[in-house]
Amino acid sequence: MPSPVACPVCDTDGTAVANEVIAQTLAAQPAAPAPLGLKLHVAAPPAPSLPPAPVLQDAPPAEVSSAVDPRGLVQSAAREWGPGDEGDKWKWWYYVLAGICIGGYSIWQAYDQQRAKPLGELFLAVFCVAIGIWDFQRKRKSRASG
Repeated sequence: MPSPVACPVCDTDGTAVANEVIAQTLAAQPAAPAPLGLKLHVAAPPAPSLPPAPVLQDAPPAEVSSAVDPRGLVQSAAREWGPGDEGDKWKWWYYVLAGICIGGYSIWQAYDQQRAKPLGELFLAVFCVAIGIWDFQRKRKSRASG
C-alpha cells in the first residue's frame, strides 16, 4: 500500500494485512488468455491460506435515543408544507407563469399544426393557474390571521 491503512474504530494499523490481501487477490487471478493457436498448460496456484482476522477491541456502544417527540415531527412538517415559510420552495406565481406558458405553447402548436389536438394541454395550463391562485389565497389568509 502506498499509504498506511488504519481501522476507523480502534485506529489499529492494518497496512500489513491489506498488503497480504492484495497480494493473495492478485495471485488468485487467472492468467491472461493465450493467443490463438497456442495452448499453455499452467499449474493452478496453491490455495492461499488467509491469516486469522485481527481481534477488534470492544468499543462502548453509541447511545441512541429511541424517544421521538411527535410534536417536533408535526412542527417540522408544518414548516415544510406550511404556507409561505422557508420550506415553501414554489411560489404561487410559478404555477401561474407555468400555466400561461403551457397554454400559450399549446395554442401556438394548434395554430401551427392546424389541428385541435394540442389544445388538450390547455387543461394542464388551467390546472396550473388554478393551483397558483389557490396557493396565493391560502398564503394571504395565513398572513392575515398570523
